Amino acid sequence: MASDNAVKLYNKINSLLNARRLHESFSLLGPEIASQSDPALLDLLKRQEDTYKYMLHYLVEGFADEGRERMLSEIVATLFFINDSLLRNKTIIDSPDIYSSTLRFERIRKVSLASRLSDYRKAESMAILAKEAGGQNQIRKDADDKLLALFSYIWTMFGSSSDDYKSLSEAVKDPDLPFQFKSQVISALMLGCLRFFDRKAMECLLDIYDSDPGPKLSARVIVALVFIMQAHPKRIENDSVLYARISLWEDSIIIYRQLREVVMSIIRSHDTERISNKMQNEVFPELMKLRPEILNKLKNVSENSDLEMLDINPEWEELLNKNGLGDKLKELTEMQMEGGDIMMMAFSNLKSFPFFNSVANWFLPFFSEHNEIAYPTLESAGMFNEILDMEGVMCDSDKFSFAFSLNSMPESQRKMVAERMGSQMAQFKEAMADRKLKSSVPEFDNEVTRYVRDIYRFFKLFRKKEDFTDPFEKPFDFSSVPVIKNILSDSEILNLVGEFYFKRGYYGEALPLLSKLADDNREDSLLWEKIGYCYNASGNLEEAMKWYKRAELVHPDSKWLLKKIALCSRMLNKFDQAAQYYAKALESDPDNYHLLMSAGHCMLESGNSIGAVANYYHADYVKPGKTSTWRAIAWGELLSGDAKKSLEYYSRILEKDDSNAMDHLNSGHANYVLGNLKEAAECYKRSARNNGFGIKGLEKAIAEDMPELEKLGVNPVEFNLLIEKVKYDI
Repeated sequence: MASDNAVKLYNKINSLLNARRLHESFSLLGPEIASQSDPALLDLLKRQEDTYKYMLHYLVEGFADEGRERMLSEIVATLFFINDSLLRNKTIIDSPDIYSSTLRFERIRKVSLASRLSDYRKAESMAILAKEAGGQNQIRKDADDKLLALFSYIWTMFGSSSDDYKSLSEAVKDPDLPFQFKSQVISALMLGCLRFFDRKAMECLLDIYDSDPGPKLSARVIVALVFIMQAHPKRIENDSVLYARISLWEDSIIIYRQLREVVMSIIRSHDTERISNKMQNEVFPELMKLRPEILNKLKNVSENSDLEMLDINPEWEELLNKNGLGDKLKELTEMQMEGGDIMMMAFSNLKSFPFFNSVANWFLPFFSEHNEIAYPTLESAGMFNEILDMEGVMCDSDKFSFAFSLNSMPESQRKMVAERMGSQMAQFKEAMADRKLKSSVPEFDNEVTRYVRDIYRFFKLFRKKEDFTDPFEKPFDFSSVPVIKNILSDSEILNLVGEFYFKRGYYGEALPLLSKLADDNREDSLLWEKIGYCYNASGNLEEAMKWYKRAELVHPDSKWLLKKIALCSRMLNKFDQAAQYYAKALESDPDNYHLLMSAGHCMLESGNSIGAVANYYHADYVKPGKTSTWRAIAWGELLSGDAKKSLEYYSRILEKDDSNAMDHLNSGHANYVLGNLKEAAECYKRSARNNGFGIKGLEKAIAEDMPELEKLGVNPVEFNLLIEKVKYDI
């Protein structure tokens, strides 16, 4: 395992290379290579330094060199590679992480890529022949095992020769090799590149993508490239050759559309945890609460009743609407229609099968011929195959989970599941047909969604996920990814992503996108409202007020805006301004209880106790008998000088079960102002004895109220004596 000092040195050299301070980089890399006794790296470093010195010499001599920038970029890229190699060599010596363990095993076996490819080709050919002949599962297993071994090699092949990467890209283009092989090559290259940036792997993936391998494979390659570019933006920017090649994407409307789909799919995955939490913490608990009622209703259904009629029974709709469950289910349905991953929670508990102990299997496209899938032949098998083969219903790792679950079921239970799912197949097909109509390239879009979900599941659910840096840990910021930020800079994608984040409540992520849109569109007041709301949600009230007031110029009568400005003003302790805005909001909604109460509170805080009381009485008229309203009236009447009226309301409150220590305290204040010292003392005693309020609580509350009491003519010295008496009596 690399020491902290080794990591610090690695980071320091990377910083120097980013700043193109190569002289210092060479001086630090030399001793490190010498300490590792790696002659190949030392020779590579020496050749790079010699080239760099010649380049500097020709520069000083005044020679023009059009290839100087390209040469410098190549030297920097090579030095990055050397630095990565040094850290990698130190890490794998004894590190227990799965990458290092796999690499140590590969080095022990000393098998070449060419040999691995040859072994796989032979094994796959034998498996195809065996299948045509009604063949043996063991032959299929041999091919699957060879693919696993190939994945491990490619994943850890950092530093291999250019010929190896070329042979990989040629193998992926081979029409005779199956989709699962080609997909695994892409995933292994991506995973290896996420650990250590591999320029040759990037070029290999770009070669595959440029060969136009078809929509499904193109989807996987561009997803892999986007994740790598997100993980290593500086490396892409500093590599003029790679950057120039990727920049060619800017001229293609097809790539623009593909990137937009990939980016939106990655961004939607950020919402997966929230969806799962909503299902686990809100939907399922409410369903469990309703379980007794559901069972009771089922008991009332006679054997001759048409069970399908239950679907349209108003009582069932009423049952689901209890505690807002119907709205939550509707929200989940909308999320699913918009591409939300509601399957994650359902299948997260089905990843404990031994199949998922292997890194490679999390990325493997589902194919029913896999040696671990062969569940017994039965009538329902056709139905299951139809479900598993359907595009867009489940991602590949979930399909494997489903198939393994079927394997573990008794045959009778499998038949029952098949019958139940069969009735829903028509709905599935209809939904997927509708989705295809909405997409001009459904095969590409569906593959992007499935692949991103497979990647998400790996980083979130793999048994040793802590060995990997999770690319989903933070929201995907496509505006910081080289080239992509140039391609996806139009208002359409900014609005699409910004609205997604805003609608889902990710206001911190929505704000920069909405702000950029506002810079380009200076007349969209609804956009200003959303920006204000984002600032409001993040606690920046002053900035929120600026945007709300800007929008107010266009929509001066917007009740929503008036309420938001009023609330921000109140939170900023600008009570006069808040009261004015609440008053404006009440003009269009005079009987709004909450507005009346809020307006009253702000008036009270600003010293207008008479106006506050008027609002409180109006609120009591709208919703009579609420204890909270009576408390406001009683306190407002006391501050406005009518202690008698205040005491009447406190007497009503104290008759209720929900009265508290503060009610007894304030009743004591009213009695004291009226001169009822004995009654006041009794009230203060009851306050101190109420639910552990105690003398300390009483004294603290009185200290807070004393400024208002003094305005009402209370003598602090005399009042303090009364409290002394209360202390003796308790």
